[in-house]
This record gives sequence, structure tokens and C-alpha cells, in this order.
Amino acid sequence: MSDEKDRLADQLRKKEKAEEDHYFAEQSRKQLEKIRAAHAQASAAGKADCPRCGAPLEVKPLKGIGVESCVKGCGIWLDKGDLEEIAKREGDSWLSRMLIGSR
Repeated sequence: MSDEKDRLADQLRKKEKAEEDHYFAEQSRKQLEKIRAAHAQASAAGKADCPRCGAPLEVKPLKGIGVESCVKGCGIWLDKGDLEEIAKREGDSWLSRMLIGSR
């Protein structure tokens, strides 16, 4: 009888754990959807926030490329291909050699 009680208690704990995992997975999914929707809305409006501090980003020219810069100074962010374009414009610098390779 004791073994059966232990087995049933283990099954109950496993079921509770599975329900808890499902609940938190659903909460995480909802939060991710909310974040993605806010990001999509900001992108559509041409606005973005700093990934580090959440401050607005502003577009600044750098070597003829528009880069997004944090207004609080956390850093700059490049769109796809921007770094390669900057490296091409640098000529034979270390950045160009690292990204494009030796010619």
C-alpha cells in the first residue's frame, strides 16, 4: 500500500510540474509576442530603442552610412551590410582585411 501511495504521489508531482511548465511557457510566449509586436510597430514607424538601456536611437552618419546611435551613449548599431560597406570604404585597413579578407 505504501509503494502505491509513493507511486501516486510521484505521478501527482510530475503532473503538477508539467502544468507549471506549461503555464510559464505560455506566459513567456505571450510576453515574446508583446515584445515582437512593439518592435514591429516601432520599426514600421522608423523608431527603435537601444537594446541595452531602452533609450531611443537616433540615426547619425558614419563614413557615409546612417547608423543608429543610443542617445545615452551605450553604443551604435548597424543594419545588415553596413559594416561591410564601411570596411569597403576603408580601403586596406585592418577592418577591411578582417571583414572582406585579403585581396
